[in-house]
Amino acid sequence: MRLTLIVVMLLGLATEARTAHAGNTFVSDDYGMSIDAPAPQDMTAPNNQIVAFFLPSADNFTANINVLRETSDSSLEAYDKQTLSQFKQFKLTVLSRTLKGNELRYEYKGTMQGRVLHWYARAVKAGRQIYLVTATALDSQWDKQKPALMKSVESFSAKPHAKKK
Repeated sequence: MRLTLIVVMLLGLATEARTAHAGNTFVSDDYGMSIDAPAPQDMTAPNNQIVAFFLPSADNFTANINVLRETSDSSLEAYDKQTLSQFKQFKLTVLSRTLKGNELRYEYKGTMQGRVLHWYARAVKAGRQIYLVTATALDSQWDKQKPALMKSVESFSAKPHAKKK
């Protein structure tokens, strides 16, 4: 009963949001659902986490994919230099790095909060925006979860941000 009430409330909110934000709809045929993402309150903020997706939990960790949007006048080369500096600061090991055109890819791993994690990230420059799409999993689960995580990261595409009228 309680679950039904929650679902009905969520559907009501989604229907109301669909009217206001039809261009921000996430649709999942696998789950048989769709949801309208809320419009950001401040489109001028330099950094926004746009969306996160999660795989089923394993070994008390939920592998995930995050999409961030950063406003930057810097080149991708400068972004790369800063990122490598941060990897060094956090003692992360870069397994691969590719910079080609308007895209930068990293595979890296390291220990955070007592767990050995494995990441695959893709930075895509589109106008003044850099979209950072990052998959995170336990290193011990990486081989099993890698196909789904990398497929999702690689499916990302960006287009220059259109200003609201």
